[in-house]
Amino acid sequence: MFEPATDDDLTAIREHVQRFRLDGEHLAAGQLIVAREGGRLVAFGRIKPYGGGVFELGTVGVLEPERGKGWGDRVVRELIRRFPAREVYITTDLTAYFERFGFTRLPPDQVPPPLQDKLARICGTLRDGVVAMVLLKGA
Repeated sequence: MFEPATDDDLTAIREHVQRFRLDGEHLAAGQLIVAREGGRLVAFGRIKPYGGGVFELGTVGVLEPERGKGWGDRVVRELIRRFPAREVYITTDLTAYFERFGFTRLPPDQVPPPLQDKLARICGTLRDGVVAMVLLKGA
């Protein structure tokens, strides 16, 4: 169902990231997974590395004709399964959506520095009300 994104996928993904107002910073095929149906791209998401053992689940997108079919949930679950660290971080304005997966809001003093920086530099320009959340795998 899911496969690594290819360089050829990046053109379409970049277009959707911009239109959906998602984080497109340092977007690379090696960070992304894609879902296809009938050979067509239907959804995508990524694990964004920051260094120092900090990674972020993000840039989850579902193409408009495929929304409401559970693709977003499947992408999030697959990224959590593949996540390379115990702490699965996200920055989002969709807190209720991610709480369904077990994510909790982080107090500002517990947000890792790379995500604090991202919240200040990127998130405020894309959407209002963005916060950092975490899910502890295996907890």
